[in-house]
Amino acid sequence: MNLPFINKNIISIDLGSYETKIIEAKKNNNTIQVNKAFSILTPEGCYEDGRIKNEKILSEALRDELKKNKISSKTAYLTIKSTAIITREIPFPLVGPKEIDGMLKFQLSEYLPMDVSRYVVQYKIIGKVFDDEKERLNVLIVAVPKDIVEKHYFLLSQLNLKPEILDYQSNSISKLIWFADSINDSIFVSDKTIAVIDLGYNSTNVSIIKNGKLQISRAIEVGGENLDENILNLFDFSKEKLLEKKSGINDVSVISGSYSDYNRLINVTKNTIESMIEKLENIFKYYISKEIGNEISMILLYGGLSQIKGVDKLFSDYFNIDTVILDNLDKVSIQANPNKYLNCISTLLRDEEV
Repeated sequence: MNLPFINKNIISIDLGSYETKIIEAKKNNNTIQVNKAFSILTPEGCYEDGRIKNEKILSEALRDELKKNKISSKTAYLTIKSTAIITREIPFPLVGPKEIDGMLKFQLSEYLPMDVSRYVVQYKIIGKVFDDEKERLNVLIVAVPKDIVEKHYFLLSQLNLKPEILDYQSNSISKLIWFADSINDSIFVSDKTIAVIDLGYNSTNVSIIKNGKLQISRAIEVGGENLDENILNLFDFSKEKLLEKKSGINDVSVISGSYSDYNRLINVTKNTIESMIEKLENIFKYYISKEIGNEISMILLYGGLSQIKGVDKLFSDYFNIDTVILDNLDKVSIQANPNKYLNCISTLLRDEEV
């Protein structure tokens, strides 16, 4: 799936259940230049948890948007996430890539209890670990259902685009965080273990990154959709009113004692996000317990729910870990909000460039 990134315009697409983001960009020297960035609300019922449900309606909507924004490039990259994607960190003997390829080909079912014929499997060496007092390679296995891969490539072909890259979201993000050097102008990442959390609509994706290498990748089935449902169980809001009310929250971490519709909104929003945080805690505990010395020094939030004011304080108070919301990245030039287009941007980088 990895092809060299050359100095040409690339379309990068981040399909989402609620919203689809698209950029046209190129890499110049040591920077990424985003020339166009736009998004559309994904047609209802067309895309869910990484699966294309209605290719015809979705392709028509995307074709119209590409035409409207005068996108001329035909080379396309895609980033995907789904709770159906299986990721595992598995210790391997200290062998070379050919030996790992062979072991995965003939012994994968011993490591992952699944029908391996139904998955596209890739791996990445992410370090070394001691297992049974022996030093071994720590290998991250990513298994993507074949039907997800095939339908995404077919969608791009329907748009007359040339699909060159289909990348797993956590893998892309780990490369971008390392490439960028600094976050929000002042936070340098090279000496930190960062939990990067995409607060998405259908699900929440967690990538724990150490020294630029992805250590843990997990997705939980809680996201912005759950918050919308919980709010609409209390209030009879239209979609427009719902967005307005969420954007009008001053600080979700602060609830006053008075009874009002505003405080009811704050309460249900806070409780929903805290239920998500409790599920994330299990992932954090798993990583920290895996190896002596493992720790998380910073949490980086992005995605739709990260725009709710005060959400970073909920995370920092719960975990007692510095938490920031992504505002900008070094080496990335974009007129739009990079928080929104982070997955698109990250897909532009290949392994050999970081």
